[in-house]
Amino acid sequence: MKHSRILTSTFLAVSVAVMAFTGCTTTQTVTAETSDREIVQLAQTAYDKGNEKLAISYYEQLIMYYGQDLSIYVEGKYEIGHIYLKQKKYTQAAECFMDVISIYDSLPVGTLPGTFKKLSQNDLAKIPANKLTKSN
Repeated sequence: MKHSRILTSTFLAVSVAVMAFTGCTTTQTVTAETSDREIVQLAQTAYDKGNEKLAISYYEQLIMYYGQDLSIYVEGKYEIGHIYLKQKKYTQAAECFMDVISIYDSLPVGTLPGTFKKLSQNDLAKIPANKLTKSN
């Protein structure tokens, strides 16, 4: 009887510890049924909690599921670039920003809201020219 109480107590303590740990790192599964706005919210929440890798993963999934809509594609690509900029991964950030800008430049003016072009231009201007190397 005493042995089973110790096992039960130990099991409960381990269970609580595992739940506490996984509670901080849980991810929501994204499927084709998850809306674009839900994915953006998941990405923003992950970023706000300091999980930049997970945020990028969500934005990549956003592009995978909804990237055929150029307004969603440029949003996701800009957000990935912005995270890379914050991480000082300048080459990757610049690639994202230039991709967004080139999409805008290839379309008639007014096809997409100008927000992400302007944000990409502003963030691209923040990257020191000497930091744009293949090693970043």
